[in-house]
Amino acid sequence: MTETTDSHLNDSLEEANDQFDRTRTVWVIAFVVGVTLLLGCVLGGPLVTFLLYSRESARRTQCEAHLRELAVNMDAYYGVHGAFPAGWDVAPDEDPPLPGWGWPAKVLTVTNAVYPNADALEESLGKVLLQNDQRMELLQEVMTEYLCPADDIYAFQGENHPDRRWVHDGQPVPFGLTTYVGNVGHLHDVAGAQPNTGIFFGNSHITIEQVTDGQAFTIMIGERDLTNCRAGSWPGVPDPMSHDGGPSIWSVVAGAKPKINAPPWNSDTECGEGFSSFHPGGVNVLLVDGSVKFLSNNIDSHWTADPHSDQLGVLQRMMIRDDGQSVPGE
Repeated sequence: MTETTDSHLNDSLEEANDQFDRTRTVWVIAFVVGVTLLLGCVLGGPLVTFLLYSRESARRTQCEAHLRELAVNMDAYYGVHGAFPAGWDVAPDEDPPLPGWGWPAKVLTVTNAVYPNADALEESLGKVLLQNDQRMELLQEVMTEYLCPADDIYAFQGENHPDRRWVHDGQPVPFGLTTYVGNVGHLHDVAGAQPNTGIFFGNSHITIEQVTDGQAFTIMIGERDLTNCRAGSWPGVPDPMSHDGGPSIWSVVAGAKPKINAPPWNSDTECGEGFSSFHPGGVNVLLVDGSVKFLSNNIDSHWTADPHSDQLGVLQRMMIRDDGQSVPGE
């Protein structure tokens, strides 16, 4: 009788232990899962933020590197020609003027680019386009040195924004894309061969001696994104006489009127005629001395029609090469 009772007691204890083990296992699993989720919340957020920051930092560094490469090529061009390239060509024998080569195409002549070379630029861009031969494909080439990786550069297969294409016989003609545009200067509603206060304008031939406000304080080239602000076109300008937002001089230059990263383009104070980027907080610019600077969205910006006004913002003064006014800190 005692043996039978002991046997039942042992069985009951084993069942109780099994039940406890199963219950404990469930709680242990729940605890581990809870701790894992908690650690994921605590560590995962900062980790994702760090990875995103690292990725953007790498892209920004690449964009800066492209600007420095542009500085080297610009220096080589200057060494050959004794001046910076014209912002865009305005041919005297074309009425109305046809599309004109822009400064990015001219700088390519001192690189290893297959096209255009110096001889190719002897023929106007408009005449090349009218012949509609194999060179059309070359004018639509992707030039990686003119593209900032932070931008959505293949939104239109590496070609320029549809709103900025030359229209011939009712058909838009795409050009190769650039996300780097030159400093045209302070005067906003000028086009053709009218002079301006920057480095690149129609038929310009600016020398270092003309940058009297200091090479380290004068913008030469800056970024403009494609998706929001239409970027630019490395071959040149579709219409040298137009300063409207479509097929115009803004394909290769930026003006002083818009703020940095202004809202998407819909007027002459918005980003389609200024500098912009996908970098958080500002844009990269190349200064005349060859250095690269990051300009904050919050840089002092105030445009007036008079380029000699003492009310101009820091951004506007950095886009005038010879006004004699100092550039204070941002």
